[in-house]
Amino acid sequence: MPVFTFLLKFWASTPTPRRRRSHALRTLGLMLLAVLVAHILAMHWIEGLDWWSATWLTLITVATVGYGDLSAKTMAGQIATIVLLVIPGIALFSKLLGETVEQSSMRKKRQHLGQWRWDMKDHILVINPPKNVEAYMRIVVDEFLKYPAYEHCAIQVLSTQFPHGLPVGLQDLNVLLYSNSANSDATLQAVRADLAKVIIVLANDPDHEEADACTFDLIHRIRDMGSKAYIVAESISDKNRRRIKSAGANATMRPIRAYPEIAVRAVLAPGSENVVEELFDSTGSEYRTVPTPLLEMQWSEIMNICVSGDFGTPLAWIREDDEIIINPFGSSMAHYKALILAVSDKVTWKDADLIQALSKPRADV
Repeated sequence: MPVFTFLLKFWASTPTPRRRRSHALRTLGLMLLAVLVAHILAMHWIEGLDWWSATWLTLITVATVGYGDLSAKTMAGQIATIVLLVIPGIALFSKLLGETVEQSSMRKKRQHLGQWRWDMKDHILVINPPKNVEAYMRIVVDEFLKYPAYEHCAIQVLSTQFPHGLPVGLQDLNVLLYSNSANSDATLQAVRADLAKVIIVLANDPDHEEADACTFDLIHRIRDMGSKAYIVAESISDKNRRRIKSAGANATMRPIRAYPEIAVRAVLAPGSENVVEELFDSTGSEYRTVPTPLLEMQWSEIMNICVSGDFGTPLAWIREDDEIIINPFGSSMAHYKALILAVSDKVTWKDADLIQALSKPRADV
């Protein structure tokens, strides 16, 4: 009874979730192929069928379709069909089909829970995203998609905050998750940090300066892998920025989690993150709104007066209906009741000085 002995051994070694399912599938496939080939040969030699007819009969029998157009006529052929197909063949086929479906289901589950190693390169990797991950990542995705160089890049999140998977909204955006600790060479290899195009490293704890040490170590690990990615990293303390850059970061920024656009801009327009941050600070550059009489002139003329007179850089005007016009074309005619400027904290001029400078061209006309 070699067939039954074989089947008993086979079911005794049925793969468990802990065993390598890919190996089990290959084994099942080879075993089924051997049974099918044996039956095809039997139908050719015993029943005298040509090779195609023997193959057709074998396949429709193992699939339990049975059209009835072909069948084994001799007792020897019928016995061969029972021994090769009805007992082991159909069992192997059912087992293979079940294992394939189960593996597909487990694969989807592992992908959802962040346990799947994706084969990717030139992707965008976000490490330690904030708890409001959906709002944060939606903006990151939308900002990168605006630029052709990044619109086809896969985006992956590396975090341990989501044991049940990413929010559905991010899954719909095809954002991928890998759930593990970032400060591990094995993890960085799993997310293919060495092949990433952009890596955004957020602080694992934005409330404590000690997080900068973890960021420093993480960037060192990434660069030691040979990664050529453009790395943007958060620095809790300004005094640690130089050290984090020396570890390999291309740009550093403060943990302003409400504005993920800053991290994206650090990639798309290097240096712009420092400009934006300085406007949040009380030292250096700051915004100033200067109310004026209702004036009208070309925006390029306003720019020239403000810059040449050391009043700062005009960024927008406020119309009479309170609508703010930001970064208009130089040829635009500005009919405004106030201007918004980026100025140095060292300026000494008063609002009246700017109003007077703006009024002179009109008085000369």
